[in-house]
Amino acid sequence: MLVAHISDLHLGYSQFNLEEREEDVYQTFNEAIDISIKEGVGLVILAGDIFHTPRPSGKAVITLANALKKLKEKQIPVVFVLGEHDISRMRDVPFAYIFSNLGLARRLKLDEPYTVGDCTIFGADKERRSNIDSLVARLQNAGCATLSAGKKKILVLHQGLTDLNKFAGELNSTDMPAGFDYYAMGHYHDHIEKRYANLGGPLVYPGSLDLTPSEGIKEVEKGFALVDMSGEETSVQFIPLQMRRPQFTIKVDFAKMQEGMEDVIKKASSYGSKKPVVKVQVEGRNIDSRAVAASLLKLNEECLHYVWQSVDEQAQALAFDERPADLDAELLRLSKDALGSEESATLAIRDLLPPASAGDVSATLEIVWDIFKKRSAT
Repeated sequence: MLVAHISDLHLGYSQFNLEEREEDVYQTFNEAIDISIKEGVGLVILAGDIFHTPRPSGKAVITLANALKKLKEKQIPVVFVLGEHDISRMRDVPFAYIFSNLGLARRLKLDEPYTVGDCTIFGADKERRSNIDSLVARLQNAGCATLSAGKKKILVLHQGLTDLNKFAGELNSTDMPAGFDYYAMGHYHDHIEKRYANLGGPLVYPGSLDLTPSEGIKEVEKGFALVDMSGEETSVQFIPLQMRRPQFTIKVDFAKMQEGMEDVIKKASSYGSKKPVVKVQVEGRNIDSRAVAASLLKLNEECLHYVWQSVDEQAQALAFDERPADLDAELLRLSKDALGSEESATLAIRDLLPPASAGDVSATLEIVWDIFKKRSAT
């Protein structure tokens, strides 16, 4: 059986609060679904962070619903687990559960494996570090259950491995149960494929479908994994998405701003009709911000959006050396230190920050009011 493994969709995210960037996210997701149908997959896995916030916009909900409906019409089952962006710490019912209740997708559990064709799929939603011991115990039980499954086995998780990122990981590869033919992971936004001696099959993070807040502006391929489970050995093909909006970072010498802008424009125009997002790093001494801003006006016709940064080579090198690999995880850590608890930090960063930063005052106040009512009742 052929399986599409898609992760970190972040439906509803709009980089720089641009409507075009929100539409880009929907377009890349729909491209992944269309390719999956064309390739004749027998199963689609959504490995967490389906939405960008626990309270997704109507457009994000409709986009997912239309895709699930299209797959159901093609008789292609969809399974999913939740990531931290899907889960509200207000103990509300996660929005994605509605699609499971309507029969458009199947929520995975470790103690209730789901069988599709010759594959049995186990899965678990994202767990915080405080619950990791419980998750590890449940994973080992699921590993024992695979011994009698008699079919190809897939494990779906939205967790980070400390082997790959000590800042954003909660599990070690040795915590993972053996006996699975494929480990469908979500959480890390880079594409990663690993084989561990203690595990049965490949462990894969397909990465996010588009650039997200923790990644900045850069040139990188994004896509999903096409997994062939039909052979004795599981094989994985990374499918890059072609409809993504290009993004790149470029360095310009302040003393040669005119030539530098010509280079930026030349590169930006080479991408065709889809205008790129650009970050210009301006190097040099005595940089005049007004002069830089005036020069950057030339990019208005060629770029959807651009930002610039003054670069001090020595200071920049030090900053890059000490920068955490996952900015979202580091932001949560700093918030936890400031607020005194992981629950308060998660409420602030995952629930309150997205609508507040988008200027949605009513949604922000509604969340605060819900928190106040629930805490007053206890």
